[in-house]
Amino acid sequence: MEKIYPASQILGNTTKKNDRISLSPSMGKGYIQGVCFKSGIQLTTMDYTLQHPIVLKYTSLFPLPPSITFGFRLSGFSRGYPAGQKEGRDLGPGQAGCACLPGLVDFTETISTERVVRVLIRMDLERFYSLAEGEYALPPQLENLSIRAFCHDAPITPAMRATIFQLLNCPYQGWAKAFFLESKALELAAHKIGQIEAFDTPNPDTEPLSSPDMDRIREAARILANDLETSPDLNQLARSVGMCRSKLHRCFRMVYGITPFEYLRNRRLEAAMDFLMQGQMNITQAAYAVGYSSPSYFTKAFKKYFGYLPSENFH
Repeated sequence: MEKIYPASQILGNTTKKNDRISLSPSMGKGYIQGVCFKSGIQLTTMDYTLQHPIVLKYTSLFPLPPSITFGFRLSGFSRGYPAGQKEGRDLGPGQAGCACLPGLVDFTETISTERVVRVLIRMDLERFYSLAEGEYALPPQLENLSIRAFCHDAPITPAMRATIFQLLNCPYQGWAKAFFLESKALELAAHKIGQIEAFDTPNPDTEPLSSPDMDRIREAARILANDLETSPDLNQLARSVGMCRSKLHRCFRMVYGITPFEYLRNRRLEAAMDFLMQGQMNITQAAYAVGYSSPSYFTKAFKKYFGYLPSENFH
């Protein structure tokens, strides 16, 4: 059964000051890092893996000023429940979100045991609108957010992903680090605002997935991520989770915004990035370890996905 924790117990004060929290061994491994800039922008980065599913309960004892949050999830899965609502909102890997929920006080989030890598950027609406003042107008979707709720989710773009990995692997210290991180936070927010502006309204007749189908899709993603080198083909995967091939393909895209093949490719490249960052393997070894038989093809895929060659950062 999932354990319930006050969010402040896990997140500490990462949204109020510069702080880094390491998870206790009994809970899992990894960290949550918060940075608050003088501009009022709050940046939180997370990279952790839980030992067991948990439920975080967010409760504000005092009214908070309206704020806007940009969230980018590279990996991990959770389900959020705003107070008073029975239906949860699923948040999966590869998603870029933007949300403004005025008046929201209580909120719970169920987090699974998959590795979570997330970047959150938050700023008060007053500060956000002051940054947007000038010659260029905001997309109409982002106007008057102090009096209405807004939420937008879409797949992370290659440009977003490249910025995220630059942010997570900042090469500087001191003031240079602060300037770099704040600039990358603003760059990420700009990418998301551009995505919102260009986004086509989804078909309102699209039916949401049932809970059993959602569980099957999550299981399919787990199967793909757990064996990157020898993952099953689409027919085998569909049989494993009790769905037909066409339904699996369609539902997988509804949940993750990409096909099962694209999901597998992304997880392989992200795993290779981890191997390279940790210095465990060279480029050829990392390519073979995640299922690529051709290091040159791996290099091309890596460049297309992250925006730079593996050799550029990992000599």
